[in-house]
Amino acid sequence: MTRVSLGRLAVCGALATALAGGSAAAQDVTGRAAVEAVVSASVTSKTLDAPFVVMDAVTTFRIGHGWDAVVRPWVARMTAGDWHTEMYQMQVRYVSSTRVPFRVDAGIISSPLGLATFELRADRNPTIGAPFYYYVPLPPFDGHFDGVTLMSGGYPLGAVLSASGSHWDARAGVTDSSPTLSRSVFSATRAPAMAQVIGGAGVTPIPGFRLGVGFAQGRYRAPATTPTGVSLPGESATVFNVEGEYSIGYTRVAGEWIADRFDTTKSPALARGFNLDATRTLNPRWFVSARTARTSSPTLTAPTPLRLSAVSAEGTLGYRLTRSFTLRGGYQGSRMFKSREWQHAAAVSMVWAQRWW
Repeated sequence: MTRVSLGRLAVCGALATALAGGSAAAQDVTGRAAVEAVVSASVTSKTLDAPFVVMDAVTTFRIGHGWDAVVRPWVARMTAGDWHTEMYQMQVRYVSSTRVPFRVDAGIISSPLGLATFELRADRNPTIGAPFYYYVPLPPFDGHFDGVTLMSGGYPLGAVLSASGSHWDARAGVTDSSPTLSRSVFSATRAPAMAQVIGGAGVTPIPGFRLGVGFAQGRYRAPATTPTGVSLPGESATVFNVEGEYSIGYTRVAGEWIADRFDTTKSPALARGFNLDATRTLNPRWFVSARTARTSSPTLTAPTPLRLSAVSAEGTLGYRLTRSFTLRGGYQGSRMFKSREWQHAAAVSMVWAQRWW
């Protein structure tokens, strides 16, 4: 995540809110606004004195005639004790009323690639933790650290056109950063904008089952000069993913497989990985879920290229205390890059979620 000035973020959020509200009033429409607020706190047996706290809010303003404005500030207290802020969304959205409906999203938008991106909000995540590869950087390929991940949990600046039918969906657009690299528009230390072409499609042959693919291509490394005076050329990355989900009765299974090809100063580096999760609702209050994720990435600086891997596993038991509060407890295990030992921990979390019109 990127550290951003709280004051700057608050000003931007307030400005977007005022603009959206003013537009609605000027057009003499209902001005209806929907607010979804989520606060979550989690702790593990290894971080008892360092809770991870997230405050996440999505406000959607109806401008009129199919147009909405969406603002989503995000604030988190990390386990190290520092605070991070992001403006996850600040966009306009248009939804058509044509025979074949289409939608346009423009501004700071949710990533159009990656299945788990839609479950990063705590109330939508069936487990306590998210797939680690959204936040844990891949090891340097050619000795130059770029901070890329297998898939980023960030929200880029861009524009995406999507359309759907009863058994299909498709999307295409451009963004300002690779899906493997998080870039905050408001950060003073943000990376240079690097245009990406993104596309994807999916099919829903039967109710409850969807299979989709996604693709992105563009630079992940801008031309630069290292502190030692070595010039690095700009390098590109190609991202491909396959995603699927199946729901039947009270059970849902979802997963994605990702392959990234990075150009480097040596030879192309291919990183790949997957995420698989399953959730079973036992009754209106109790549910169980499990997740496993794995990533494999090369290191090209050794005389013989090596592949390093990281893996995680999680099991969760959840209890819906009320409509707004959910309690979760379970097990988390992981083995990160360059480590041979598994780390085991018990974890608990509490999530509060509320929606207002």
